[in-house]
Amino acid sequence: MDAPATISSHPPGQLTIAFFGLGAVGSSMLICLSELADRDDVPLRFVVVVLNVDLARDALFHAERLFDRIDFVGLPDFAPLFDGSAPELERLADVQVLVNAAQPGFNQPLLELGLSLDAHVVDLASDMYDTETERSLTFSQYSFDQAYRARGRSALINLGISPGVTNFLIGLRLHQLRGSRRRDLEIKSVDLYLLEDIDADEIVFSWSPLVALEELAERPRLLRDGRIQVLDPFSAAREHQFPGEVEPTRQYPLYQEELLSLHRSFPEIESIGVYTGGSEVELVKALFKLNLLSKRTLPQQSELTVEAMVRAILPGMNKPRRIEEYLRNGVIRRAHFAAAAEIRYTENVRNDRQVTIETVGLSYLRYRGLLGSPYAGATYISYPTGVGAAILAWHALAFVREEGGELAGVVTGEDLARLLPRSQADAIRRDLVAWDIDLFESVRDATPV
Repeated sequence: MDAPATISSHPPGQLTIAFFGLGAVGSSMLICLSELADRDDVPLRFVVVVLNVDLARDALFHAERLFDRIDFVGLPDFAPLFDGSAPELERLADVQVLVNAAQPGFNQPLLELGLSLDAHVVDLASDMYDTETERSLTFSQYSFDQAYRARGRSALINLGISPGVTNFLIGLRLHQLRGSRRRDLEIKSVDLYLLEDIDADEIVFSWSPLVALEELAERPRLLRDGRIQVLDPFSAAREHQFPGEVEPTRQYPLYQEELLSLHRSFPEIESIGVYTGGSEVELVKALFKLNLLSKRTLPQQSELTVEAMVRAILPGMNKPRRIEEYLRNGVIRRAHFAAAAEIRYTENVRNDRQVTIETVGLSYLRYRGLLGSPYAGATYISYPTGVGAAILAWHALAFVREEGGELAGVVTGEDLARLLPRSQADAIRRDLVAWDIDLFESVRDATPV
């Protein structure tokens, strides 16, 4: 049996978490972890490892009070730290948790570092288009599963709002349906719908525009009848009505982590899809339809593609201070992030085969509430992503540190839904609501008449 995941070689009672990178999401996650620690009376310190300390401090410009519990470590390059040659490695000696708040490319080096430091590791997303994932349809982090199990440590992967909280909520309901003792109940499909909608007088990207272009312009994939189908970008559109929205939103297939994660955890479900829509998606769609994301070169400029030119002139992500200014001055009028998963299943009811659709989801509409808070300057996407990651990670660590629970190996959101006790799962749901992320559920009969 694997050894239980305990944290015994560090100062008793104190938790030390290291962040690698600290942008819009990482700063929200750090602030939320600090608030959770204060509430639960857990001594908490941070080590923030970045290329530019001034930018990291600026990301916390409304949370300067936390600087006395943060050790900022500036590096010209992460490579020496990852290969073990950097002298700054000594400042990570007492760290129990490593957080990749930078980019998916850091996942593997941080997992290696986690083993050398005997620490847990948290990441927020995977590289869906790397060669190994494309070939195996499995996240590359799973190559470390056995090593982390042997150490009794956990690699919490794809933690955030979507993926992350979405996996947890979907997994919670699917595990409940699995355990319902209804042998005739058959889960037919899971379709996740995402809304990223912002009403503003300026073009305000909630993510890096380069990431948005790459993700939305790639050929999307769906799981249908047990097989991965590859579609054209912005094809096979659907409509979905989100709570808080007057009109249905156009939704387009998206290749995102939930697809592979849910397929691995629930291989009996033959149809799984992820869809996305909203103002930001429509902007990228317009660029795509105008051939402005084309790889073709410009006339008489063979070294420059149309896509490269568009990338060069698009506005970048706004700095936190500018985002707060937009929100305070009414440039950003309204923003809404939501995720709704429709779980379709059949069962025998009164001698008929009934089709039921259960919806589980979340909604973040209280964006203006960030004004006057330590989170002011976060985007309407980075806030729920950072807060979602913090809440999931905090309760996973509490299960290990305080209750003697075991979370070993690579662990996803739906794994947490299965492994954490009901009391812990309920606490996660309460904390999401306490941090202004509303949860919703519904059930409807979808049997054809």
